[in-house]
Amino acid sequence: MRYTASLLVLILLAPTALAQDDDAPRLMDAEWCFGTKRMAEQMRKFAKLKPEKRDRVGASFEMAFTLEPGEAPPERIELRDGETVRPIALTRSGDILRSENIGAIALRTSDTAKICTVDPARAGRPVSDPGYQLDIGMGVRFLETPGTHGLSDIEDGLKDGRSHWKKMAGAMGFMVPKFDHIAVATDDRDNPPTVTALKDGQPIGAVEGEYYDGARLVPMDALEDMGADAIRVEAAVYRLTPSPDAKTVARFSGDGE
Repeated sequence: MRYTASLLVLILLAPTALAQDDDAPRLMDAEWCFGTKRMAEQMRKFAKLKPEKRDRVGASFEMAFTLEPGEAPPERIELRDGETVRPIALTRSGDILRSENIGAIALRTSDTAKICTVDPARAGRPVSDPGYQLDIGMGVRFLETPGTHGLSDIEDGLKDGRSHWKKMAGAMGFMVPKFDHIAVATDDRDNPPTVTALKDGQPIGAVEGEYYDGARLVPMDALEDMGADAIRVEAAVYRLTPSPDAKTVARFSGDGE
């Protein structure tokens, strides 16, 4: 089983129980579980931020299964908390299945609660070859994605997003870089959405930006140089995330030099 995560989560969540050895010489069980306590602790930190720091962006934890060709999804994902068992909803887009915000779910559980993947069809397969890539990670995203975003709202979200990451990092908050880009992505990793700069509601040009891990990273200074006062994202469903530049993202994700 391989776990990855976006942006800074590899550093900030390194001690959690989500890590697992890819080379462990063992077979998959019919189910596997992880506790929600640490996740709930992190979400409570964000709840302590002032309301004005949480009006544009919010933190969430998510599971994402990227299926290999011909592979079926796990039978079900469920929360177990004492005698309570409830399913966790998954939404599918192509070969990717995403959970609802398991961080928000964790906030309503006891310290002994756990989230379990029930997958008897894969029992006995090598742990190193589950037939999917599983990402469990935290993200800080813009709460609303209406297609058009004013630059003043984006700039507010970038500052608030950095506050979220600094709250999570605690004493290591000084490591959190400046967020001067927005990352725009859908589940079609090979075709990030087009981002068009607007001025007074009219298009003034597309903004290419950089690419990283399936996302288009749009620099704020490029938009300002164009004289833009808003952007339009050409996608019905997308994720908008505060971000540093691609080189910084790679460094914090362990992909840089």
